[in-house]
Amino acid sequence: MHHDILPNLRESENIRFLRSIFKWKKRIEAYGECVYNRGMTDEAPTVSRRLKQLRQRAGLSIREVAHALGMENGSSYQHYEDRYRKALLPLEFTQRLLPIFGPKGIDPAEIFALAGVDGSGGRALTAKSREITGTLQIQELDVRASAGDGLTGDGERVIAEWQVPSDVVRFYSSAAAADLRFITVIGDSMEPTLQPGQRVLVDTANCIPTPPGVFVVWDGLGLVVKRVEALAHSDPMRVRISSDNPKYEAYERTLAEAYIQGRVIGQWRWL
Repeated sequence: MHHDILPNLRESENIRFLRSIFKWKKRIEAYGECVYNRGMTDEAPTVSRRLKQLRQRAGLSIREVAHALGMENGSSYQHYEDRYRKALLPLEFTQRLLPIFGPKGIDPAEIFALAGVDGSGGRALTAKSREITGTLQIQELDVRASAGDGLTGDGERVIAEWQVPSDVVRFYSSAAAADLRFITVIGDSMEPTLQPGQRVLVDTANCIPTPPGVFVVWDGLGLVVKRVEALAHSDPMRVRISSDNPKYEAYERTLAEAYIQGRVIGQWRWL
């Protein structure tokens, strides 16, 4: 009988010992979680977390945002919410978010802030800033005098400077005023979408045709407005350049050969 009690006592001691270890483990985990949460609460949210918060407030899923951005799958967009490590998002990316989040009640100033842009939609203001309070100063170029320099070279002739209310532009674009140009459409290749003599607003910092859209390209003779679409899985990347007027044939070029000068983001026309 003496021999039967001894193993039972040892077993009880082992159980008590294991229970004490388990309790201490739980206390350590609870303490660690408390310290971690306290640190996270005091820390300012990163741009990735702010982006996620805006999406959730807009009531959109990752897949819905990715689809609106023209991305093939949600993981391409999710990178910006989970694995993006830079302090600010690219301006071009936030510009594409604006028409997605804006109609869902998200203040454009919050979207601009993701790219380090102030509430009026301009970059950090300096003494030489081109933005005047409440307006954007945008150059109009004479494309008929254009040379190989395109819309941002020294060969372009400025024929006017427009003072445009900031709110008019900032609802649709976060591009800096220095990157915007007005040009006049020449020819009928984009009828009925764009008419000859009509002014369009071009973002010269946005030269990648994903998603597809209307762009200014250099065709070897001058600057023309065309519809441009990237061809999937082409290497090197090729683009399809087309006109809205059916009497003009579409053609293909490599992205480098297309000499894209900027994306057309707005139009001005008289009724």
